[in-house]
Order: sequence, then C-alpha cells, then structure tokens
Amino acid sequence: MSLFRRFSLFAAALFAFYAAACGGGNSGTTILPPPPPPPGTTFSNASLNGQYAFFMAGTDATCEALLVRAGTFTANGSGTITGGVEDINDDCIGTGTLQFTSGSYSIQSDGRGTLHLTNSTGTTNYSISLSTTSNGFIIQQDINDSASGSFQKQNPAAFSLTSFASGYAFDFSGVDATGVTPESIVGRLTTDGVGGINAGLFDVNDGGAILTAQAFNGSYSLDASFPGSGRLLVTAAARNFACYIVDATRLKCAENSAAETLGGEVFQQTGGPFSAASLNGPFAFAIGGASGVGPIATGGRFNLDGVGNVTTVVLDENNSGTVTSLPSGTVSGTYTVDASGLGRGTVSVTDTSKGSFTFTFYLVAPTRAVIAETDSGIVSDGNVFGQTGSTINAALVNGDYSFNWTGVDINGEQDFSGALVLSNASPSMVTGTTDFNELADVAGKEQLFFNIPTTATLTFGASPAGRNALPTSVAIPGTPVAISFNAYFVDGNTFLVVAVDGGHVTAGIVVRQP
Repeated sequence: MSLFRRFSLFAAALFAFYAAACGGGNSGTTILPPPPPPPGTTFSNASLNGQYAFFMAGTDATCEALLVRAGTFTANGSGTITGGVEDINDDCIGTGTLQFTSGSYSIQSDGRGTLHLTNSTGTTNYSISLSTTSNGFIIQQDINDSASGSFQKQNPAAFSLTSFASGYAFDFSGVDATGVTPESIVGRLTTDGVGGINAGLFDVNDGGAILTAQAFNGSYSLDASFPGSGRLLVTAAARNFACYIVDATRLKCAENSAAETLGGEVFQQTGGPFSAASLNGPFAFAIGGASGVGPIATGGRFNLDGVGNVTTVVLDENNSGTVTSLPSGTVSGTYTVDASGLGRGTVSVTDTSKGSFTFTFYLVAPTRAVIAETDSGIVSDGNVFGQTGSTINAALVNGDYSFNWTGVDINGEQDFSGALVLSNASPSMVTGTTDFNELADVAGKEQLFFNIPTTATLTFGASPAGRNALPTSVAIPGTPVAISFNAYFVDGNTFLVVAVDGGHVTAGIVVRQP
C-alpha cells in the first residue's frame, strides 16, 4: 500500500469487520521493562472506570485497506472490561457491528496502559495513554492492524434524542467509494431534538474535486439494538453513520455503509451566530492528509483581527518530506465568515516567496473550528484552536503530559502514544515513555514497541506563541526513531506538533495530565 493511502485518515485520528482480530501473536514485538514512575503521577487501574466512547482510524495491512473504528467500552475500575460495542468500516472487507463480550486493561502510574477488547472474532490489543480519568489517547497494537485516536467518558444522561437540539460542526475524512481516493468533508448541521436534521451544510474534497456549501437535511435515531451504549444512527447527505455519544456536545462516528470509508467527530457549536467579528485573536492549527505526491501535514499559527485580515502567520508544511515554512517573503492574508451566521468561512494566506494557501472552516466556537485545505491536489483537514494570552515559557509548560502522534516514515505507518515530563528550564528537557507501532509496507516486517524511553529538547522560539523546535528521540534498541518536530502552543496545557524533517510526515497533539 502506498504511503499516500495510509495517511488519508490522519485527520480523523488530532485522530476490520470480521477480521477484527487478525493481528494476534507477538512476532515483531519489542517490550522493554517499564521505567520508574515520574514524580507526581497518580494513575492506576482505578483511573479507568466507567463507560467510554472511542474513535480511531488507520490501516488493515492484511487487506491493504483503510479502516475506522467507533464504539464504546465499559471498564470496572479494577482491570476488567465488562462490555461494549463497536462499528468497523474496513475499505477492503466492509462494515460490521460487533459486541465486546469481555476484555482487560492495565494502567501504569504515568497514565500509559494496555487495553484488550474481545468480541466474537477474537481479541484486539491497544496501548492507551490517559490525559485524565475522563479521556485519553489510543493506538491499536496488533501485527496486521494499526490505528490511532482518542476516547472520552460518556454521560448516559445524554443518551436521548432530546439531548441533541443544537447546531453542530463536523469533520469526517477517509477514502471515497473507489477505495483509493482520499476524501475530506467538513460542515455543520442543526438537530431538532426529535430526530430531524436541518440547515445542513458541507464542503467536500474528493481527490481534489471540491464542492462547496452543499445543503442537506437528514435524520437521527437512538439504536434500540444496543441499549445503554449511546449508539446513534445518523442519515445525512446520502450517507449513513453510527455515532457514539460522549455527551450532548460531542459524537464519535464511523460511516456504516460500504460505499465509503469515512469517520470523524461532531462538536456542538456555541457562541453563534457567527461573523468576521467573532474571530479576533491568535490561533494555532494542525491538519493532515494526502497530496498528489504523498502524505502531507501542516501546522502553525496566525492572528485574525475581527474585520477580515490575517496577520502574524507562521506555517510549516511537510509534503511527503519536502518542508515549506512561512514566513519566507512578505505574508498577507484575508478571511471571511458567511453571512448566514452558521459558522462557515474561508482563509487565504499568500507568501510572496512561497505562494498561496487556502482553507475552508466551520466554527465550533469563536475559539475553535474544523478546517480543510482547498489548494489544488491536496486533501487535508484538521483543527484550529484559539491561543490564550499567556506567555509561553518553561515555567508555564512544566509538568506531565500524554500524547498521540500519527503519520508515516520511509517504512510505513507509525502511531505513537505515551507520557512526557517537561522540565522547568529553557530549553526544556523532555523525558518520557512511548508505546508505538510501525506497520511496514513489507509483509511480516510490522513492529510493535512498548515502554520505549523517549527524550526531547523543547527550544522556545523568539516568539514562543509561534513555532518552537522539539527534536525527539524514541530510543528503540538498535536505531532510535528520531523526529524533528515543530511545536505550536494552544496554551500552557496543550500543544500541537508537526514533523519538519525529510524522513517523517507525522503530526499530533500533547495534552497536560492532572
């Protein structure tokens, strides 16, 4: 499988049917002894207790296909999984809904752990990293399957139609019905609390063919087949989805028809109606997907002034190992917000040396949006976050973090999760532990890694609210994995990363632990 196809689901991962247990075995697995716990961390098996919704996306190497998983599992606080259900859409095999009959998990003191989910086809295996007792990151750790995503604790009080009577923005990505063409859909809709969807609007980029501001209606219903699961069935824009309720503000979805392999998340809109004046301040972003030459990841930050101008742009684009950074020449930009007030808008940035970059976004709030690139030949999407006014420095960011990175290197897909400690120094010395997988293009060469020591040096830029260097080493035995990241801070608790070396097209997020 080409790296182009393997990265098509990157955005679904900031975040396989009856072959769901096709991984199995320990071939190609490296497990190092767990390191001593860093001071200040307090996680244990009791930290994972309750019902959690998850979404992840990745690759089924057995079929050379993209896959998405959305579902729910229940943890009892003492190492046992007592139930759950998931929807799987594998581009090669098809779609299916499978119940979890049992499972187990183990959480280390730094928040990292393992999770095993058993259904009628067997057991799938995962590494997880808790940010809090309510959410965390997850990667699949099976020889033939690799996926990456997140999970959040569900609120069963929201398992009703009436909980959803609001506007929502969404971001779905994957491949279209051809099975090879990357597709991205961003948009918004309004639910009426009784099963109706109206005022829907979406922009789709199907392999470079772009349709803008497409109107749609639809319907949604609570699935009675799996009571208590929070499984919502959604029909909209000629597509069917199984969505798992986190709460009234968030859904995790997988398309459950065989036409396409799409998945992503839905977020409640707040702060509307929206206008250009709604957007006034600094923002950080990270997006990823595929271009005509391979995988692509882009990150950076910019200012919006409330009247349509984009200033103070910092941008790093890694297009299959070729890195373009702004500013290079003189940079100017503009943005618009549709007069409808529903939150759709556009951004255009031009560097006199490097050219133009264009995007469409849908606002979740005045400080949050889903965004898709609209430049020729690129299918890429992700998230935008408002930056806080806090001065970014070592004292502010010092502490414990969990993380999830996903992307590709010369060998194939890589998914990382783990825990880091950032020191109170400038540069900040970073230490931690990583679990990751490498799903190689060569059959039988897939590798799984657990408890791998990880170090990095965070060097703050002249303006730390912009780009900051974060060269990272994941010390597997033999040849360590070395990735040169740039980091873009949202605030003192969260930062986004994009690889800027020629050997990796990788991006992700790092989030503070309690």
